[in-house]
Amino acid sequence: MSLTIRLGDRLTDLYKQPVDLAVRYGKPEDSSLVAQSLDGFQAEAGAIRTGMQPGGRYEFLKADDRSRVEARLNTMQALLQANATQNDLNTRDKLALVNAQEEVNGILKHNDSNRLVCERRSPVGSHIPVTSCRTYGEIEEQRREAQKGVSDMSQKWRSTPAGN
Repeated sequence: MSLTIRLGDRLTDLYKQPVDLAVRYGKPEDSSLVAQSLDGFQAEAGAIRTGMQPGGRYEFLKADDRSRVEARLNTMQALLQANATQNDLNTRDKLALVNAQEEVNGILKHNDSNRLVCERRSPVGSHIPVTSCRTYGEIEEQRREAQKGVSDMSQKWRSTPAGN
């Protein structure tokens, strides 16, 4: 007899996956894009685009990721506009829609400001590791502040006359 325990925060289809026991604590937050109809898609796409604005959930998206998300959202909209619902799509278009959805979901999940990132490190002068957790948004905000500080110091240094 063997026992395999897998811990994770991903959603699993209990009917399609070989899962014998699943335990869910609390209500999972749905952050995935699932396009079923054009109306539903337009609402989801609008929420994503709002989230990519400054102060939004996905504000830290890099420019290339932002353009990839926009391109995939446009692809998905075109596919859904050509058909009444996702069920009316032919197999090739369904595959294109699912692939675009998965790419958008992956990019957004990785760049979600609420995503928790934990590190286990030994502090200087100690051999005892300590776990610290911050959100991706906190990490990116600290990085931005550090870059701004370096930029401000560089400008100050350049504007100071020689010999002072």
